[in-house]
Amino acid sequence: MEYTDFVLKFVEQGGPLVGIFLPVLEAFIPVLPLVGFVIINVGVFGLFWGYIYSWIGSCTGSFLLFLFIKKVGGNKLERKIEESKYKCTLDKIRKKNFSVLFILYCFPFTPSFLISGTSALSNMNTKKFLAALIPAKFIMMISLSFIGFNVKSFLKNPMKSIIFVIIIIIFNLLCKKIVDGYEKKHRK
Repeated sequence: MEYTDFVLKFVEQGGPLVGIFLPVLEAFIPVLPLVGFVIINVGVFGLFWGYIYSWIGSCTGSFLLFLFIKKVGGNKLERKIEESKYKCTLDKIRKKNFSVLFILYCFPFTPSFLISGTSALSNMNTKKFLAALIPAKFIMMISLSFIGFNVKSFLKNPMKSIIFVIIIIIFNLLCKKIVDGYEKKHRK
């Protein structure tokens, strides 16, 4: 039995809890492949439920990490952030810039471990953190789930990939406008 077959069978037998747990685990161990977990969930549970389980797991994991770091703190993480190539962007998060947090969480290859950690260390308000996290992960998981659902067709038909990327960019720009409006309303 091949390794991927083993993992698929494990998730299938474990059901939704395993499908949710994998992205939670990725939040705490950033070297694990979130994209792989989403593709596995979509493969096992279908596009809709695979997306939902991945979204719930990713949001839950990031939020639990946020709460843990906020409670415990951590000099090691603080040093890791200071040495990171994302330092400038993460400084904006420290300044509690909601739109930066939202946009960073939208992109699947942004290290959410560092984003959640920085948000926690900056004592960001929990409601503000969740207000950015939940819709941004919603967007990110849609794109990853769609890719996972159509992996073969993306390779066979590159035009489909280009159209999809354009739609995601438009959707991100629309969400950015909504977030900017939210920030202006709450700055007053």
